[in-house]
Amino acid sequence: MKAKLKKLGRSQSFAYAGKILRVNLSEKTMKVEPTQQYIQRFIGGRGISQWILYNETKPLSDPFHPNTRLIFGTGALVGTKVPGACRYTVDSKNVLTGGVGSANSGGYFGPELKFSGFDYIIFEGRCDKPCYLWVNNGRAKIESAEHLWGKTTGETEDIIRQIKGPKVRIASIGPAGENLVYAACIINDRGRAAGRCGLGAVMGSKNLKAVAVRGEQELNIADPVYLNELVDKMLERINKNEVMNTYRKYGTSWIHERDNEVGGSPVHNFQDGYWDPEKIKNIGSENFLKYQVEKFGCFGCPLSASRYLYIPSGPYQGVGGEGFQCNTFKDFGPKLGIDYLPGIIRAHTLCTELGLDVDNSSGVIAWCMECYEKGIFSQKELNNLDLSWGNHKAVNQLLQDLAYRKGIGDLLANGSKRASVIIGKGSKRYSMNIKGQELYEPLRYAKGWALGVIISPRGSGHLRGAPTTEFQNLTPEEGIKFFGVPTAGDRRAYEGKAELVSYFAKFKAVVDAMGVCYNITQWSSPYLINPKDLAEAYSAATGIAINKEKLLNVGERIDNIEKAFNIREGMSRADDQPPARIFDEPIKSGPTKGEKLDYDKFQKMLNEYYEIRGWDIKTGRVSKSKLEDLELSEVAEDLAKYGII
Repeated sequence: MKAKLKKLGRSQSFAYAGKILRVNLSEKTMKVEPTQQYIQRFIGGRGISQWILYNETKPLSDPFHPNTRLIFGTGALVGTKVPGACRYTVDSKNVLTGGVGSANSGGYFGPELKFSGFDYIIFEGRCDKPCYLWVNNGRAKIESAEHLWGKTTGETEDIIRQIKGPKVRIASIGPAGENLVYAACIINDRGRAAGRCGLGAVMGSKNLKAVAVRGEQELNIADPVYLNELVDKMLERINKNEVMNTYRKYGTSWIHERDNEVGGSPVHNFQDGYWDPEKIKNIGSENFLKYQVEKFGCFGCPLSASRYLYIPSGPYQGVGGEGFQCNTFKDFGPKLGIDYLPGIIRAHTLCTELGLDVDNSSGVIAWCMECYEKGIFSQKELNNLDLSWGNHKAVNQLLQDLAYRKGIGDLLANGSKRASVIIGKGSKRYSMNIKGQELYEPLRYAKGWALGVIISPRGSGHLRGAPTTEFQNLTPEEGIKFFGVPTAGDRRAYEGKAELVSYFAKFKAVVDAMGVCYNITQWSSPYLINPKDLAEAYSAATGIAINKEKLLNVGERIDNIEKAFNIREGMSRADDQPPARIFDEPIKSGPTKGEKLDYDKFQKMLNEYYEIRGWDIKTGRVSKSKLEDLELSEVAEDLAKYGII
């Protein structure tokens, strides 16, 4: 029987831990406040984190300033039986763009944080010496990490577990974060990355080496019987879905093979979109399986889509690791020209150990390799490394130089946008960034995908509004049925894509607020978890009544907060543009040879997107009326103070 549902915001006793921990590292003080004050408008995950970040960040402030907030937060459904409800977010100011910074990771750290008694941890200040935060069943303590400074993420986890116990879950930075490398990320559960935005460097700037959590507090569920019924229905659809079965077999490694067939490979720093099929085969999913020794999943994962790979022989003998996604194979494969799979596996594991985001680190290295190709850098200037395309040994050495800011690594640690300004010589052309963050996603071959990546508030990202419907062979009838867009499955069409991206921007904000894995939602297939499913699950878990329309309204509110943050930092329409190469240089080979992003058609598509969102077409600024419609009048008043609304 369904429990009687309360109006949104009146209850925090179900599904939520109910508490937020604030930690001042400078003063070594802590205080607790209720989560409930934020639930009504923002639900959880990055929704609450971004609201706090907006209100507690001074415009144009330094991401490395002690007053910068670093927020660890869990989604509303994290720790429940809802499939894939394991995600936590880390939010702060973006080191690479100066705007919104937001990272998201799976594994077991997020649920453990909630079980420890807290939905969020908000850090401010800077510890005078290296430290880590220890949270154990509602109690927290700042402990010394001087013995951990300089250690890899794996070593850090091992040492903390030796002291605190084997069941502790840990999120930590490696040497890259300690050295304030802009590509630094945060690693939890040995192979899960809260990547992008340089948030590992923000953590390092606070002398915060790790966050270790342990909890045994059970979550109360408002209507466990009804929630179980909903979960069973979700699992039935997931288990029958063909895409999910492919995930079970290969994880996401197969995606780069599919994409290459339609010009979706970032070949040699995006000089082309199609790579030699034999090279793709060398690093393809069947070859990938030869190195697989174990498969498993995150908390609540119905797919077991993660893999542990191990290299038994050869120059990288003994190397092993996990957390491999499609990104790894594109980033170190066609982007850098490496078709030797053990070399790619080694690059990935190095990134994990050193605390480097694979997208940002490979991006700045790709820029460096093209500069070498074009004669801008000599081998002597590159620590005597031969950075010819495909040289996996040189790339793996350069990753270490990057993390430790050694030689040319010190320049690359700033990201390619800043590095290109420093050296000049026409190198700006080869910096493939959006808003300052390195580009991972090829953009010429799918127009809605391109728009979604380009407008992402955190810079260069497909995990905000980019749709995957263009790769799913959707019929026009399916496009209309699920999204109201007949062209949803047509890669080459510009028409209708603004509406599609607008929908997914709101939907992804909802998914992050819930803390659910995006891969098992209708982002992967329209037949999977959708807003109605999430609304029903949230209502059953929390006892707070909400429907899909109100839920998507919350998603739109979250997305507009991030947009307002960027506008306040000085961003404009000019920042919602791809690198010039995407307009100027078509795909050079393969079945989609000649394909590119048309400048005029893209601008028209962007205009349509702004109109749908209620933003100004000329400036890209969020409007006062839209903010007021979304119950964000405080944001409108704040922007008005700076004359930008």
